[in-house]
Amino acid sequence: MIYKADLHIHSCLSPCASLDMSPLAIVTRAKEVGINCLALTDHNSAGNCAAMGRLCAKEGILFFPGLEVTTAEEAHIVCLFGTVDAAVELGRVVYEALPHIDNIPEKSGDQVFVNEEDEVEGFEERYLGMATTLTVDDLRERTTELGGLFIAAHIDKPCFSVISQLGFLSGEFTAVELSRAGAIREEARKLADGYAAVTASDSHYIHTIGSAYVEFEAEDARVEGYKQALSDKRVKLVAFDKAFRRAPGGQGRD
Repeated sequence: MIYKADLHIHSCLSPCASLDMSPLAIVTRAKEVGINCLALTDHNSAGNCAAMGRLCAKEGILFFPGLEVTTAEEAHIVCLFGTVDAAVELGRVVYEALPHIDNIPEKSGDQVFVNEEDEVEGFEERYLGMATTLTVDDLRERTTELGGLFIAAHIDKPCFSVISQLGFLSGEFTAVELSRAGAIREEARKLADGYAAVTASDSHYIHTIGSAYVEFEAEDARVEGYKQALSDKRVKLVAFDKAFRRAPGGQGRD
């Protein structure tokens, strides 16, 4: 089966994401634009993954629960898993390594837990946008122990990437991610030399879901199928160079 996979998306649990980004809204939009494989990667939390997983299962969308973790070096790493339980376990480890700083909704926005029926179930009171005390190496070890994929996020960006924070790609990664803009630029693609390269929308808003994604073919409809495609470098990067919009069921973009 051929998958169109947008594997870096934030829900309303992330302090920087729109409150419109409920799991239901994300899955609905993904179906509209033809995405059939999704990940949820909120900052330092897997708290909305269970609801997202149930919705994806209902709609026949392959789902990889995950997190985008901020390491002690202030580098962003996308960690993807085959089960919600594994993502939640890493989330527990990450939460313990997160500074005890209260979220200020008036400044950073609400951090909202939402169920699959679009009902608010609570609010995360600790601010999720901080760096944890986990180093890149610490996080790699924990993620690998749980069978996860360890992906250096948006390596072409001037902040919060492994390259911007450390000056180089340190250690082993399952893949390295280029931003939507980076996936278009040939000079940015050179940063991924020697690694499996991916891209994703990194959506914080509904209309950008599917604005960048990877296309891969796999018989194994689990995270292992994607991992094998990455290992074999059988992943195609698709990104659009302008703001991305499609009407429901449409094919257009501006």
